[in-house]
Amino acid sequence: MLWLLLGMGIAGILTLIFHTFYVKTSQVKVEASCSPLTIVHLSELHGRTRFLNGALHRLVNRFEPDLIVVTGDLAQHFGQLERVLKELGRMKSKDGIFFVPGNYEREQSVGLKKKKYSPEAYEASKIAWKEKMVILENAAFEIEKDKSCIQIYGFDNSVYGNERYQQMKLRSPVANLTILLAHSPKIISFVKEHHIRANLLLTGHTHGGQIRIFGRTFGEYKHFHIGQKADETVGLFCISRGLGTSRLP
Repeated sequence: MLWLLLGMGIAGILTLIFHTFYVKTSQVKVEASCSPLTIVHLSELHGRTRFLNGALHRLVNRFEPDLIVVTGDLAQHFGQLERVLKELGRMKSKDGIFFVPGNYEREQSVGLKKKKYSPEAYEASKIAWKEKMVILENAAFEIEKDKSCIQIYGFDNSVYGNERYQQMKLRSPVANLTILLAHSPKIISFVKEHHIRANLLLTGHTHGGQIRIFGRTFGEYKHFHIGQKADETVGLFCISRGLGTSRLP
């Protein structure tokens, strides 16, 4: 039994090291009439700003991104938020950092329990977020770049049922590229129900499956894919594994 536990511990450490140094880069084509973009997608930080291969801002800045998008769960508790936002402030993006809230923007871990933030605490957090990022809570943002119009729409599904879609009045007649952001991949049901068209959907929340044993996923999100998948409604549907974890290392 001792040797078994020791072996599992070594395997766990090696797995942690591998996944820490593993940075996934995807070169994808979407049906959009605009110049190539470099987008860094961050999700599920849960208070993590430094890894075995360095500080997060250094890992991000080496890609010289046009856009940085953050799909929720910045911190495990309010005490970590200042450090995380300071790290985000060190990131360099040509066209901005865009943020949609996750469930850990509405609640925090206190020991082994979760405690909901009060509405006042949530609004206080928003003031801090706005200093570093553009917040999209059921709202859109338009970027004019290289004679192209890029529309970014962020859904608030930090609490299921908060999702809304408001058609944006663009300065340009047509968006060359439409990017949707949400924390949970469950947003795909809302998108399809409301016949919302896009070129790219970026989400997180599932941590690569939430519960995953020997390549098989269990639990509430087992029917969702990991990584990217072509979709007739949103073009390309991407679900990030995330950077940090909640409770389990």
